[in-house]
Amino acid sequence: MIATDIESRAEFARKLAREAGALARRYFLREIDFAAEAKGLQDWVSAADHAVETLIRERLHAAFPADSMLGEEAGGDIGDNAWVVDPIDGTINFVHGVRYWCVSIAFIHMGERLIGLIYDPSLDELFWAVRDSGAFCDRQRIQVAACERLDRALMCAGYVPRHPLEAHLRMKRLLHEAGAAVKDMGAGALMLAHVAAGRYDAFVEPHMHPWDASAGLLLVEEAGGRVRPYPGGDGLIAGGAVIAATPRIFEPLSRIADASGGF
Repeated sequence: MIATDIESRAEFARKLAREAGALARRYFLREIDFAAEAKGLQDWVSAADHAVETLIRERLHAAFPADSMLGEEAGGDIGDNAWVVDPIDGTINFVHGVRYWCVSIAFIHMGERLIGLIYDPSLDELFWAVRDSGAFCDRQRIQVAACERLDRALMCAGYVPRHPLEAHLRMKRLLHEAGAAVKDMGAGALMLAHVAAGRYDAFVEPHMHPWDASAGLLLVEEAGGRVRPYPGGDGLIAGGAVIAATPRIFEPLSRIADASGGF
């Protein structure tokens, strides 16, 4: 794939992320009323998720009809050129009126992450990256923090009920014992974007779906951070464990995650 193909897709995706975010924000503000449903224990979906994903799917198909798309709500497949989309990451926050959620869009060519975008409509911040071209928040280049020690780190550890609870609690205990401050803001994609922007020093989660992880992992890589190889051995659709951090704390953080038994 030549550079102009990537640039045209990236430019289109930046506009699309903002358009999708604007629609999602109308639902969030209840300008368009909606009801939320539980897909499982603390796993939420709403009409807003479906409407935003439909918008993204229609726009991408019109612009790049040969590309495939995998979305959280309607599924899809992975071809040589694939868009991987979470229309609203952090739906549990979204449906409760909490302003920590985002739109996540990634473009993957032959298994390689090439474009990643995470849009936060609440703060009107668009985080985006193109492989080998750096990471940005709107027009400003971003980079991971300079944190070198876990006992100086402000980090996030994602948890959802499908993760083994005892392993998660063991990991959090080990992290606290190592001196880290540990949060969970409830939207993995946005937490990864904030690692890329230097606001958090690291993010870990024992399993993330590709629509949650793909864009954020590219952002962290392009911002100078380190990430664990993703996905796992079962392929992209199956997802895998996520560790993303500043370079100096990546190894000690990985050791703690592995020692917890959940990774």
